[in-house]
Amino acid sequence: MYLDTSYNSTSTVLTNIYTSFLETATKMWTYTRCLPVGKQPGTKLLIKTITDSIEMAYVLVKSKGKNKRNVGYQCGVKKMQVEYMALNAFRNVLRKKQSKYGKVIEWLDEKICELRGKEADSFAGMKGIIQASG
Repeated sequence: MYLDTSYNSTSTVLTNIYTSFLETATKMWTYTRCLPVGKQPGTKLLIKTITDSIEMAYVLVKSKGKNKRNVGYQCGVKKMQVEYMALNAFRNVLRKKQSKYGKVIEWLDEKICELRGKEADSFAGMKGIIQASG
């Protein structure tokens, strides 16, 4: 129901996705901070973790509709919308702690700009979600 666009508006579902990624990003930051300095993950691992999280989230969002028990479930969000929400959530969390995450933030900014360049009109409404939540 949380991600079902037959019950909720697309804006509500996108807000739910964004807040879920905010929580994920906060937990990632918290867990890595608890590790000894020499064992904290590097830029490549953090980028891979973020990328894999986005892929997994999209697969989970779409696969619910294929389950016969979820009759009527539909999620009308596009992969780029999930990616945009996720990238912004991670950027907003890591930006507050940017001294250790400069390269990751730079990568996030590049990916967000790439997405905006693809379908600029699609992101107008999503910007309000990010500003209201972040």
